[in-house]
Amino acid sequence: MSGLENIIKEIDHKAELEAGQILAEAKEYCDDYLEQQKVAVANEVAEYEKKAEKERELFVSKSNSGGEFEERNAVLKAKQKNIDLALKNAYQKMAELSDQEYFEMLLKILKSNVVDKDGELLLGEKDAKRLPQDFANKVNQIAKECGGSLTISSEKADIANGFILRYGMIEENCTLQALMDTKMEQLKDIASRQLFG
Repeated sequence: MSGLENIIKEIDHKAELEAGQILAEAKEYCDDYLEQQKVAVANEVAEYEKKAEKERELFVSKSNSGGEFEERNAVLKAKQKNIDLALKNAYQKMAELSDQEYFEMLLKILKSNVVDKDGELLLGEKDAKRLPQDFANKVNQIAKECGGSLTISSEKADIANGFILRYGMIEENCTLQALMDTKMEQLKDIASRQLFG
């Protein structure tokens, strides 16, 4: 091999090592963050459970013997209200993460939704203004790992948070709200199990 080929080979080797280290650190960060969020949600759910129990006890004390059906209905409504509130709070916490945590979360969402095609990633006005300098490189690296490429579009999407993936005429809505809506039943089941055993 020529000297130039050896230099290129060495550069490629170092780049692979650095990429592996970055991916390992990102995975560790995401795993730690998810564990923290699980604990936070469990604590929040425990508070809602206490509140629901107090509401149930108050209702029972005011109910008469013929009001068992109304009691069950009121308890169910209180539980549903607490589940909806827990999900709303989870959404709000995701939207209010620090810039670093927020964009790390977006990269994780991207990894789950990217395909092996060339496309664009569209951000909302607010996210575009606080975009980290290395975000475009990380986005393109994730796309390359899947056999495609992504560029961050200069066009701003009319969204509050998250992003839109556009592959030609096909768009995939990866906003936090769209992801929450898609997973709503699953999230409600998880919250229900946390609240009510």
